[in-house]
Amino acid sequence: MIEREEIEKIIPHRAPFLWIDRVEELEPGIHCVAWLRVDGENPVFAGHFPARPILPGVFLIEAVAQTAAVMMGSTTPAETMGTALLAAVNRFKFHKPVSPGTVLRIETTKLTEVGSLACIEGTVSAAGEKVASGELSVVSGR
Repeated sequence: MIEREEIEKIIPHRAPFLWIDRVEELEPGIHCVAWLRVDGENPVFAGHFPARPILPGVFLIEAVAQTAAVMMGSTTPAETMGTALLAAVNRFKFHKPVSPGTVLRIETTKLTEVGSLACIEGTVSAAGEKVASGELSVVSGR
């Protein structure tokens, strides 16, 4: 189990833009499972939407990207690793809305890697049901 403090040693994201709380499974560079409890106090819910708060899909993509960054970043010492950057969002779908208080399971698996570019498959689920899935391309930088 990797808690938030250790996650912050692997990726540069910080609150309020850190979208994973802990990592439960990690096979460095290959596979990662992270968790996030969607905090209803997040200011995004004040405007999206006040009568029926729903987490914007872009934050689900970001949670997958950050989980992928932990997966890929765990293979390189933090002091020599560059920042992994999102290069593309490929065929991402949103299956169910996510509301405050939901606990999300974010799973990533590396599909391919060529040079500094990796294609990642990501799935986000809540209570065993898929809420979002797709592929991302990430590039490691300096």
